[in-house]
Amino acid sequence: MHASMGNLDVAVADGYWHSTFFDTAALLMESAGAEGGPDEPPKFKRYLDRPRLALPQQVPLRLGPLDRVLAGDPAPPPAPLRAGDPAHPDTLGALLYYGYGFSRQDVGPTAGWPYHRLVPSARCFYPTELYLCLPGGGDLPAGVYHYDQLHHALVELRPGDHTEFLAAAAGAGFDGAAAVAVLTSHFWKTAFRYRHYAYRLCTQEAGMVAGNLLLVAAALGLAAHTHYQFLDEAVDRLLGLTPGEERTMAVLPLYPADAAPAAVRPAPGATAAGLCARIPPLHAPYEDVPKDLSAAARLYDLDRHSVLEDTAGFAPPRPPAAPPTPGHGLGNGHVNGNGHGNGHGPDLAVTLRERNSGGTLFRPVGTPIGAADLDRVVRHALDPSPTDLGAPLSAVHVVVQHVTGVPAGIYRVDGGELRRAGDLPEGRLDRQLAFGPPVMDMTAVNAVCYLVADRDEATRWLGNRGYRIAGMDAGAPAQRICVLAAAAGLAARPVNSYSVPQVRELLGIERDSAVPMFQIALGRRSPSPQYELPILF
Repeated sequence: MHASMGNLDVAVADGYWHSTFFDTAALLMESAGAEGGPDEPPKFKRYLDRPRLALPQQVPLRLGPLDRVLAGDPAPPPAPLRAGDPAHPDTLGALLYYGYGFSRQDVGPTAGWPYHRLVPSARCFYPTELYLCLPGGGDLPAGVYHYDQLHHALVELRPGDHTEFLAAAAGAGFDGAAAVAVLTSHFWKTAFRYRHYAYRLCTQEAGMVAGNLLLVAAALGLAAHTHYQFLDEAVDRLLGLTPGEERTMAVLPLYPADAAPAAVRPAPGATAAGLCARIPPLHAPYEDVPKDLSAAARLYDLDRHSVLEDTAGFAPPRPPAAPPTPGHGLGNGHVNGNGHGNGHGPDLAVTLRERNSGGTLFRPVGTPIGAADLDRVVRHALDPSPTDLGAPLSAVHVVVQHVTGVPAGIYRVDGGELRRAGDLPEGRLDRQLAFGPPVMDMTAVNAVCYLVADRDEATRWLGNRGYRIAGMDAGAPAQRICVLAAAAGLAARPVNSYSVPQVRELLGIERDSAVPMFQIALGRRSPSPQYELPILF
């Protein structure tokens, strides 16, 4: 394990792994906040008295075929977008909007959480914030900016090019990067309601946002590298984050696709203290609420014990995953001739706007879907992307219930194919797996995807930070599953109310260290009584 001393005190993470995955009901009963009270934060972060740069107020309706993006051969983006140029206002506006923009407002009797973005979020709290570092030299001035989703605008936090600073904090070379995106988590936006449990939700969402940015960037002729390891306090200081309340979660340099390095490049070492001494503190007031952080003390304790202080403590990349097992898969013959993979499939922008989690209570229609629909969802779920982790931590397992051409049963995804692992147990799955109030009709769900990681491996390799990274590493393919489900005309509902031991038994996993990080139910939506108003600026 390679980490700072605080990160090495893995008893903190061990306890949090147990509480948030194996004793979740007790943790949620121990402390829970209420929505609508004075400590509920605004749904959008709004800075006060900072310079603002409006982005083009009409986003493109199309980005190009999703299939070509997944194949690594995206179509040239439509004019006026410029491929590979995130400093061009139209291109940057498309990247930010489709990457993590405010996309929909629901109106109606069931619209309990009305403000939606282009990724799922527990109760639409959206603790993730998106910042951007531009090096200048193009249409937009160099600087560090916050993306204001509510107004589709950039808020300037620091002028000047700070790309080299971020590269040093990530222990990597960012030469040639056209921009750097930074994702943070403003924990209280979820912790006001979920208290100690909120860190799990924050890591899941941050990973999903990172995964979505990778897809959108690829459609715009950009390639992104994801860094989960960096000197936290240095990056936090650059962004002016409130210490102890908002934390950097990922750093993503963006390169023109035809000039991107094939892998993350290491750079000379640095320390957080040394980098912090290079820049003055930043005070950037924003709308906030009174809060008692002790109500979520375990969240903030794990966050403090996950900080890295020296790039010499970064963990090396994992070796590549083993090649797929030959034979015995269901194959992909069911999709021949249906247009999948030939560049004539659904457009990425259209698909992202249609992505849906199924409503407050997910009650799918219950009719079978086709094998081609399920194949579309799983085939590219684990497509590799460059990260400082090397090989990903997560595997995908699928429970099939109602899919024409695919026998009901338990499967794992290997090399993009479904490989049968066992039979469905007798009885209703929801009564065997769920521990909380029902939020979906499991009997009508067509299939359920599980992202599974090994907590012992994550902790040995990454220390306490392994909890954060495991959640985010699973979040990226989880978002890909949600997007691919939308391309197949399905809703995808991430739900955390399941029993880990029972899911392991269902999937046939015997390792006690294996943890299902995500549960995503797939099905066709039933009609809804609410009106879903698209926000396209």
